[in-house]
Amino acid sequence: MTKRVLPASMMSGIVLVALVLAGCSGGGGAENEAAPTSKSLQVCERYMGEANLKGAIDSLGNGEKRVSATDSSAHLVGRLTSEAKAWSEGDLLHNEYAVCRIDFPSEDGTAVLEASVKWSVLTFDLLSKPKYAKSWKSLNDQVFVEPETGQASMRLLVACAVPGAPAGQQADAPLQLGVADPGLEAKRRQALLSTLARTLVDELGCTNKPAVPADLVR
Repeated sequence: MTKRVLPASMMSGIVLVALVLAGCSGGGGAENEAAPTSKSLQVCERYMGEANLKGAIDSLGNGEKRVSATDSSAHLVGRLTSEAKAWSEGDLLHNEYAVCRIDFPSEDGTAVLEASVKWSVLTFDLLSKPKYAKSWKSLNDQVFVEPETGQASMRLLVACAVPGAPAGQQADAPLQLGVADPGLEAKRRQALLSTLARTLVDELGCTNKPAVPADLVR
């Protein structure tokens, strides 16, 4: 079966609302943008932590920023839960969802900070193979981290047993979370990612209660 992963920018159930957070002047236009801007930013803060996100944004500059986020946590969790319950062994078709995206436009192009989630095709058994063991490191028996992806990003695999999902789902279709950015310090990147993982583990109600450590790079 051919693996198919949809690009984050085309995920169903994701509302991408491009909004200017800086550089707005007074007038009716700025007032109209204030409410949706605040809503999108609050979603990002909910998943990755207000202080973590502020620190990351501040470190990337104070220029114009555009924020887009999943339309609601209930919708995101609902889609992930439905996919987990429908999972079967050998299933390689998993949608990827952009939880939060912040664009930093400049004269040189647009830098992007993005957090995403999906059910992975990487099983925990595969992670013990030499091909994957070189890059994926075990943090405990239910959490693996890929600290170096060859780009400014970091990924986590978390065993999450969704209530009502088939047996084996937690190990054969673990939760995969990622943060990609224009070049954050590793400590800021891991703070965003670990908070994102803990938030989703809680919202999905993972029955095995995986413990995601704050320190992902040991």
